[in-house]
Amino acid sequence: MRVTGGTARGTPLRSPTTQGVRPTTDRVRLALFNILAPQGLEGVRVVDVFAGTGSLGIEALSRGAAHVTFIERDRRQAQDIRANLEAARLAERATVLTLDAERAVERLDRPFAYVLMDPPYSAPFPQTLAARFAELGLLADDGTLVIGHSSRVAPPDHCGGLLLSADRRYGDSSLAFYGPEEAA
Repeated sequence: MRVTGGTARGTPLRSPTTQGVRPTTDRVRLALFNILAPQGLEGVRVVDVFAGTGSLGIEALSRGAAHVTFIERDRRQAQDIRANLEAARLAERATVLTLDAERAVERLDRPFAYVLMDPPYSAPFPQTLAARFAELGLLADDGTLVIGHSSRVAPPDHCGGLLLSADRRYGDSSLAFYGPEEAA
């Protein structure tokens, strides 16, 4: 697994050490950032929830994000994220929170242009957590929240005040894109 674009392109990323971690494939990451690029990544704040290896957030940093907050509850995986940030020379623009996602969201204090979630496929679709980002004003007015999910699961049309704008399929993986209803 490697960074697919930007200043850290080609940097190998440490593989998962925790059973059940399913890193986002290079193909899906490349597709995601090709979709986000026209909206702009330069200088924005991003949060990578259920970060695992940190590949989504590291990709965002490599492509110009000003800062990424990584949320990963497993300490070993958080160590891998830190090692991957160091390998990509991006650690100074990152914060790693070793907390459960539901607790971590309560500690965030400013809006993000992009909220990237890639929870385990064995877990329920994180509809309530996504809605919480909207309730707390943690998604910018023109922001995008993206949830990676199994293609066998249909995403809900709404997550609280967020409206589904697209659901893109890539084999067994899909990406659901949400934005504030008021922006629709």
